[in-house]
Amino acid sequence: MSGADNGAPLRVEGLSLLTSRDILLDRLSFSVEPGEALALLGGAGAGKTLLLRALAGLSPKGVTVLGDIHIRGRRLLVTQDGALDPLRTLGAQFTELLARQSGMDERTALRRAAEALERFQVPAAARRLALHPHELGEAMRWRAALALAMAAEPALLLADAPAAALDPTQRVRLLSDLAAWTREAGTALLLAGRLQPDPVQAGLADRRLVLAQGRLGEPEAKPAPAPPPVEPAPSGPPILSVRDLRVAFPLGRSWRGEERWLTVVDGLSIALAEGETLALLGETGSGKSVLARAILRLVPPVGGQVSWLGTDLAAAPPEAMRRARRDLQILFPDPLAAFDPLMSIGAQLAETLESLQPPRSAADRAVRLAEALEEVGLPAAVLDLHPGSLRPAEAARAGLARALLPEPRLLVCDEPAATLDGVERADFLALLRAIRRRRRLALLYATQDAAEGLRVARRALVLLLGRIVESADSAVLAAGARHPYSRALIAAAGLARPALHGDPPSPLRPPTGCALRLRCPLAHDGCAQVPPTLDPVAPGHRVACHVAQDGPPDGAQNGQTTP
Repeated sequence: MSGADNGAPLRVEGLSLLTSRDILLDRLSFSVEPGEALALLGGAGAGKTLLLRALAGLSPKGVTVLGDIHIRGRRLLVTQDGALDPLRTLGAQFTELLARQSGMDERTALRRAAEALERFQVPAAARRLALHPHELGEAMRWRAALALAMAAEPALLLADAPAAALDPTQRVRLLSDLAAWTREAGTALLLAGRLQPDPVQAGLADRRLVLAQGRLGEPEAKPAPAPPPVEPAPSGPPILSVRDLRVAFPLGRSWRGEERWLTVVDGLSIALAEGETLALLGETGSGKSVLARAILRLVPPVGGQVSWLGTDLAAAPPEAMRRARRDLQILFPDPLAAFDPLMSIGAQLAETLESLQPPRSAADRAVRLAEALEEVGLPAAVLDLHPGSLRPAEAARAGLARALLPEPRLLVCDEPAATLDGVERADFLALLRAIRRRRRLALLYATQDAAEGLRVARRALVLLLGRIVESADSAVLAAGARHPYSRALIAAAGLARPALHGDPPSPLRPPTGCALRLRCPLAHDGCAQVPPTLDPVAPGHRVACHVAQDGPPDGAQNGQTTP
């Protein structure tokens, strides 16, 4: 199936993968030219990984391959986990691969390895070669995996959702570096993943193909992004008030006997009125998810106060907390994990109803369960299914139905569409917004996707290491965020290369002064001295930054990327 060809590094003609029962891939035909980046898009289960493994000659046992795969030159596959040998140093792995592929001696291979790591922004690259993969952070490990692949100078690089688990600002910079290097080297790149929005418009790819149910099709028409909500500012008193909230976890004692703590939420205050929507924006370690859970008393705070309708939840007795639970509901990132796999959906929804708002009779319970599913667009037959039988989109809607059963007044959403993409994600978010408006729910929406958060909520807070670094109406942030971190989040959400460099600061060893200063291109000596305070820069707009910027966020409005 694979042979030499004088044309493109990869040419596929009528490729089908079959088992005795199913057609896994159906008559795929495409090619990738030298120096071209081709994005292969598709949801979970579309067949992207299967296709890349087939192109690499690694089709699963029992699968019949039909059609033609023409490869010209060397091909390399980077798998979803970016696997490196855990028992060998980076230097040893570079040396072995380059000796085998290009016949390099050790000294030349190590020099090539250091140069490759530097292309992916790895500081002190030569010294990193002495490290094992487990001694690297996740982002650094991905840089090493891609550098290892590119150092071998392949004619064709197959990249299966590289760095998908990284935070947006890190991932977009990494993919941008990869695309630039493959174009410069003349390497054909087949980049599989769920890249959103359009990777071609963002400059990460030259063309795109969409794989759905084993077939190549036209790119789906994406709905026009909704603008940030234009809603009147709340006029009533806050129903939720959070004052100086601190959440920290004990780490044991130091060698001096001093008790150590990991602070995740650091003196944060917010207020939410009836029917108001607020987005919490930030990457891993920002504190947004812990804050969402602490508000519902799922995580105990070590200081501060959370008041719901004037009641301090931290000191609320069990019966008062039970009443509050009816008003406060949460959507988790993985709805399937939030369901009991051994109980039917109907039994779990009925359990929620009995616990928080008992129905008058069995007939009343049946009606309310059916109505809950109808409101989220699911048929009543879903009640008889177990969670494992649901598709991700159905599980997300079932989780929403369960949260709505007690008729809450505040819905806390922690990345509720994390398992969805494309049209399914857009449909779920449109449903969530419609239900919120109809029921006039207050909404707290935590996400690392800045564009999504700004579309869902009227107001937004940007969090970094448990502190607010910018606060404003969503429309104001979308048009002109002032903090470098806010601007980077918005740029990365549009797949534009953010101006930040390096890796996020560790909550275990936060930098002195401004938490962003080690990544910020505008940082100066003063940023290391004093943490910036959250100060007003315009009515309703506050920023914690010594060098707050004016103008539109990096690449967010004009489609351009930063170097």
